[in-house]
Amino acid sequence: MTDASNVFLAVIAISVLAMAVMQIGAVMLLARSMKRVMAITEDLQREIKPLAAKVNAIADEAQRAAALATKQVERVDVLMVDVTRRVHETSDAIHSLVTGPMRHGGALVSGLRAALTALLTTRTDRRFERDEEEDALFVG
Repeated sequence: MTDASNVFLAVIAISVLAMAVMQIGAVMLLARSMKRVMAITEDLQREIKPLAAKVNAIADEAQRAAALATKQVERVDVLMVDVTRRVHETSDAIHSLVTGPMRHGGALVSGLRAALTALLTTRTDRRFERDEEEDALFVG
């Protein structure tokens, strides 16, 4: 082999050696980075576990609160239906109490008016009224 070939072989060998050293360094750097990432991941997991438990507790409380609110709304709805029914029944009862005596009172007043009219008018007035009624019925 010639000197030029030996030089080229030496350059190739040195470059292969340099590349191997760089790859070993890259692998070591990657291993250190992986250790850091694993440590950070473990720290995050330790910190997130209590937060996740708190979030679950808050969600459970929110679910209970929503269930209680639903029950309260249903109770208020039942109460409003009952109150509305009772108000309607009460207004009907008051209406009956007021209009019933008014009807009887109106009938009583009409009866008194008829009695007073009958007592206060004379027979001639009544006969005159009867003649007018008969005249109104006459068709001729």
